[in-house]
Amino acid sequence: MNYKKWIFILVFAVSFFVAKGSILANYQATVLITDGSKCHLSSKSTGKCFFNNTNFDSTVPGVVWLDTGDVVTVIEGNQYNSNNKKYCDTYYVKATYSFPSNPNKSYTGYFCNSNLVRNGDVPNNYKEEFQKAGFPDSYFSKLSILKQAHPNWQFKAINTNLDFNEAVTQENTLGRSLIQVTGSTNDVGYLNTWSGSYNYYNDTFKAFDGSNWYAANYDTIAYYMDPRNFLVDMYIFQYEALAYEKNIQTLSVVQKLLNGDYLNNYASSFISAAQDSQVNPVYLASLSKQEVGGYSYATTAVSGKTSSYPGIYNPYNIGATSGANPVYNGLYWASGSGQATNTYNRPWNSMDKAIRNGAKWIGENYINIGQNTIYFKKWDVVGNVNSKSGSNYTHQYQTNIQAPTTEGTSVFRSYNASGILDSPFVFYIPVYKNMPSQTSLPKSGNPNNYLKNLTINDVKISQFDGGKTDYNYYVDANTNSIVIKADAVNSKASINGTGYVSTTSSSTKTITVTAQNGAVRKYNINIIKDNTIKPSQPQTSSSVQSVLNKAGVKNNNSYINGFDVNTNISTIINKIKTADSNATVTVRDKNDKVITNESIKTGMKFTIKTNNEENTLVYVLYADVNGDGKVSAVDYVQIKNYIMNKGTVSGAYKEAADVDRNGSISAVDYVRIKNNIMGKFKITQ
Repeated sequence: MNYKKWIFILVFAVSFFVAKGSILANYQATVLITDGSKCHLSSKSTGKCFFNNTNFDSTVPGVVWLDTGDVVTVIEGNQYNSNNKKYCDTYYVKATYSFPSNPNKSYTGYFCNSNLVRNGDVPNNYKEEFQKAGFPDSYFSKLSILKQAHPNWQFKAINTNLDFNEAVTQENTLGRSLIQVTGSTNDVGYLNTWSGSYNYYNDTFKAFDGSNWYAANYDTIAYYMDPRNFLVDMYIFQYEALAYEKNIQTLSVVQKLLNGDYLNNYASSFISAAQDSQVNPVYLASLSKQEVGGYSYATTAVSGKTSSYPGIYNPYNIGATSGANPVYNGLYWASGSGQATNTYNRPWNSMDKAIRNGAKWIGENYINIGQNTIYFKKWDVVGNVNSKSGSNYTHQYQTNIQAPTTEGTSVFRSYNASGILDSPFVFYIPVYKNMPSQTSLPKSGNPNNYLKNLTINDVKISQFDGGKTDYNYYVDANTNSIVIKADAVNSKASINGTGYVSTTSSSTKTITVTAQNGAVRKYNINIIKDNTIKPSQPQTSSSVQSVLNKAGVKNNNSYINGFDVNTNISTIINKIKTADSNATVTVRDKNDKVITNESIKTGMKFTIKTNNEENTLVYVLYADVNGDGKVSAVDYVQIKNYIMNKGTVSGAYKEAADVDRNGSISAVDYVRIKNNIMGKFKITQ
């Protein structure tokens, strides 16, 4: 696939079949390629050429190629004859292809008409087939295109019996659904802006894994969970049944997937692993390539040369839980350290051993309990279908929401290069209740629409709070105008409503801040004329939440956290007082005794009072489960007893036990505390 064609395809509308003919008006059409031929400008392409002018020759710069399922808008106009019937047996039409990852980016060019399908009815035989398979109408048009291109493919609906919005909401839990954002990958507009994920005051997102993996927002999660967005040749294999088919998933197919990759040295090991575990070897190789990154991670998870775990291998990154160094977490797991029993033949002290035994782990823990596609391994929505998989949303192989698309693409390319795309593949595609007509990625761009400061008559409001949108400004009867100035937190946001303002009468002036992604925030300044009151600074009110945010103190509605062991409570108090000099802070221990000079402990109560409200929040020092302000063996024993139903923890102490912040207490939390004590892992507060 040409690098100029972005990998994430936005399906705009239903597209259907019509006979070839002249162009009557603009219309949307779907690419249909049935002859298996490639774009003649590149041997690496899989579809048909999309030219940028009518020369239709190999010297044309900027060529893009499209695959079955891609959507274009055909522009009203003339037909353009084909110069070479080998590449287009009819004529070319002018069309526009849109890049969904950036709504402002599109490509206008010329595409062969015989490879386009436009509005019309889904053939009755296909409609009957899809209905019997359990699919709703909104799936029909895309499935019809794929069926025409690949008659041997079978599509089976998996009715999750889950409400789509509820499923997305469950996956929209901080730390559960992550997306990577770098200078060239994805956009900050796709990220969650909840407290705990984003700080509007300093325009920073929290990384939940490594340095650039962040929590995705609702719309982004919905887009990647919606199967209808990926019923395209390039992405359909995230729904492929992952059982081993030896006549399809051969050694040569695996070798083509890994061609030129560090992992290609172990292609035969993936075949052996498939024979042992009955898991698709192409998937196993693709997963390993996705997880360990080929050459880029060849010195860590698959080198056997790490200083902490020499001679240990983990090609699937099993146990590589999110954190500062997830790869080392996985190597620790592969070494068998801290395990009650020696399962899956650990330690994995050779690549072959790791590939084969890791495949058994994947088969037993995912494929054989209903999570039998790449999609279902990421999105755990089969609990209602297969009770062996446990509760929905909790048993997920990875947090990366784009992993199914990336892995599915790798599998597709391998099958395509091997010439077996028309084999009788079976795809298990999820269906939800109350699905929207369509889902799309949110607008790109920075979401920050907060003001950094507000100035009236060249005097900054000393207690200005960007989270507070209503202010009173008093002027005497003789004041006829004021000048308002403001600065946004993010330089790409625009501000309207500042400047000269008449004050001949009481009124409200609205300052509108529009973020780069279009999100709008309005600040209201109530100008009050009263000849009994002297001109003054605006009178503001601050909430406890806004003061804590401004102070940079991590918090939610119930808890405060974010400071390391041995931090004195005075540090937190001073931060709050600096953010709001009028705020008062009273700290009590778990016995309700007022304290002023102690190190933080789980269970301490911070009562914060501003000029607007009073609220009490409890401190959580993660891993300090017993509330003594330390992280010791006592803490992980409490977690162990809790898991074994021999003890209880509740409230802030239960929150402190959830070291990995995934909403549940498990052996992972136990191991992290133990490793922290041993100096092998640092717990992030």
